[in-house]
This record gives sequence, C-alpha cells and structure tokens, in this order.
Amino acid sequence: MTLNHVTLRRCPLLAFVPKEDTYERTLIVDGESATIILLDMWENKGENEWLQDHCMQVGDAYLIVYSITDRASFEKASELRIQLRRARQTEDIPIILVGNKSDLVRCREVSISEGRACAVVFDCKFIETSAAVQHNVKELFEGIVRQVRLRRDSKEKNERRLAYQKRRESIPRKARRFWGKIVAKNNKNMAFKLKSKSCHDLSVL
Repeated sequence: MTLNHVTLRRCPLLAFVPKEDTYERTLIVDGESATIILLDMWENKGENEWLQDHCMQVGDAYLIVYSITDRASFEKASELRIQLRRARQTEDIPIILVGNKSDLVRCREVSISEGRACAVVFDCKFIETSAAVQHNVKELFEGIVRQVRLRRDSKEKNERRLAYQKRRESIPRKARRFWGKIVAKNNKNMAFKLKSKSCHDLSVL
C-alpha cells in the first residue's frame, strides 16, 4: 500500500525527496497542458516521517494505492483514507483509491465491488489499474488533473472543459449516461448504484 502526493505545480519540497521517489509527467488533458509531480511517500515509512506528515498537509491531490492481490494493503488503504481526511478535514482535496495489479486476475483477493463500495463510503474516487500492462494508467493521470481543476478553477472554465469532453465522447457512452440518470430518478437503489458507478468517473466531482 502506498500514498502518493500529487502536485500540479513545482514544489520546493522536491529538493528533500530522493529522485527515485518522484515521478514527473506532462500531458494534455481536455486540450490544456498540465504537469503532474508525483511523490511516492509511504513505502519506506519510518525513514521519512517528517516528509510524509508534511506532504499530507500540502498535496493538491492524493492517490491511495493498494494491491488487488493483497487484502492487508486494501485494509491499510482504508485506514490511511481516514487519516488523510482528518489531516485535511476543512479542505475538499481529491483522493483517488487505486487498486493496482488488475492484470493478476487469478491472484485477486479484493473484488472490484469492494473497492467501489469503499470509495462510496469514504467519498472518494476509485479506479483499478495495472502498471505492468498500462491498463487505465493514462485515465488515472488525466483523472488526477481533472479532479484538481474541478475544485480549483471557475465554474465557467470547467463547463468549457466538460463541453470539450462531451464533444469527444462516444454516442453509446452518452446514451448509457442519459438512461442511467432517468432510471435513477425513480429508484433509490438504482441511485445508489449510479453513485457507486460515478466513483469511477474521474471527470466529475
């Protein structure tokens, strides 16, 4: 289980972080360039506790990563989510719960539905990825940027970005989203299911 501190701006804190613990990537999201700086700050807990505590106070977003093949890491991820919200309780900070190693199907110990349910209960986003085969990795990075922008930028600016996304969205996906909203209006159970599905959608709050 790891906690990744994400920033969309250059951070002086990086001067104190070993190069192998940082990852920088520039990408185009909804027609605009963004640079993500990712700090992996939990693997060596105990060695950099000051850094970990400080990062919990200054990140623009957080990825809580567990392995779908390790239930203990999933349980620790839930505990860390509570700890992180407590540290930033007055702020609306994006948190994404990430189930990694989704390619290891036969070794799975944590189901998708469990990950999704955890995200709904803890009010955060959820996605499963596989770093090994690059499954959903691009979607995750784009999602980080969108989650930060949705909270940081003006309503008008975000509406323009949403219009840009919708223009590029496939017709079948538009139809599914439309019918899902109609059904959810008349069915409370379906509304909960829709909310659990929306935790997968990193383009909305």
